[in-house]
Formats: sequence, structure tokens, C-alpha cells
Amino acid sequence: MSKVVNVKHLSKGFEKNKFILKDIDFSLEKGSMTALIGASGEGKTTFLNLIGSLDNSYSGQIIVAGQDLSLCNDKKLSHLRNTKIGFVLQEPILIQRLSVEQNILLPTVYLPSKAKNKTKIISRMHKLAQYLDIDSLLPRDPNTLSGGQKQRVVAVRALINDPEIVLADEPTGSLDEKNAKTIIRLFKKIKDEGKAILTVTHDKEVAALHENIFRLSNGKITKVN
Repeated sequence: MSKVVNVKHLSKGFEKNKFILKDIDFSLEKGSMTALIGASGEGKTTFLNLIGSLDNSYSGQIIVAGQDLSLCNDKKLSHLRNTKIGFVLQEPILIQRLSVEQNILLPTVYLPSKAKNKTKIISRMHKLAQYLDIDSLLPRDPNTLSGGQKQRVVAVRALINDPEIVLADEPTGSLDEKNAKTIIRLFKKIKDEGKAILTVTHDKEVAALHENIFRLSNGKITKVN
């Protein structure tokens, strides 16, 4: 398998001579599913944000989908985030003035014209929505959804552009056991299509459903299994 994320000597400080991440080496392979665990405040979300180029303040090297993030301008980073990375954030944020369907399709607006196949995009949306049992919610206003429904909508939105990498921050936190397992099954499905999944979770049962488990503690990442 080839590496789609490769992190070398990554460090990030939050005060002078104090680091939340210390000289980390880490990689994600295509067709892999990895969980990152650790206590609150250890920097798991920070690590995810760095890989996703949402935070550009660090030392070391982060290579994502063949791109060294430190060498990319804002336009290249924006393109990388929109075409190569799918984000499932801890807080499911939806635009209230848009329907569920419009929220899901929002990332496709910024695709290059040559990548916009409307028929294919709509078909993918319905396929993913049906898998997560939210197809009937597509015309709805986000304000009418439960927290769990919003989280499933966000998951579909993260996958709509068929990204190479999925970065998920507590994606099952607001879901019941049944829907949590459905999300993980979906992740396994796209992993088998060659995608790389990195999930931050506090849930030991969710972590156990991943083939690789790493722990972040005291600024260092170590393999658990």
C-alpha cells in the first residue's frame, strides 16, 4: 500500500518551550482505517486539523496526497481540502438557510468544472444517504433534524466529493449504537475502495472496529495494536 499521508518530525507548541505535539512521525496508507485515541486535551483534534491543513502553524513536514502542505499557497490548500479530504467534525455544522440536500452538495460547487458530473454526484448522494437512512431527510430544513441526523448528514457531505482521505473527529459521539455502527460500516466500505480513514474517538468499542489503533499522550503517538 502507498502512503497518502506522511508526517515527519511534526511539532506544535502552544506556549514558549511548551509543546502539545512533539517530533511525531506518522503515516496513513491507502485502504486503511485508523483510530486515534487519548485523553481530552492531548491534542488529537489539533493533530487532525494539521493533517487537514486547517491549522498551518507547526514545524516538521506534512505530506498529504503527494503535496507538502508547507509549500502550498492558500488556493492549493483549499483545492486539496475540497478534492482530497473529507471532514467529519465533532460538531455537525450545517447552513440553516439551505436544505439538507443543498448542504450535502455544497462541496461540489467548488469542484473544477471537469470534475462536475451532476448525474454521478446526485447518484452518489442518494446512495450514501440511503446507506445512512437519511434519504427522506434531503428536502428538510437542518433546524428540524436531531443531533444524530445532523451527524449523518455531515458524514454524507464529507464523502460527496469521493475524497482519498477522511478525517473524522468523534463521528459517532451524538449517535446511538445502531447508527454509530452504521457509520463505521460505511467507513469500512470506502476503506475497501482504497480510501484512508483516520478517526479520533473516545469510544473504545468504536476504536476496536478499526484495524489500526494509535494513542496520543504527552505529545507522542504510539501504536496500540
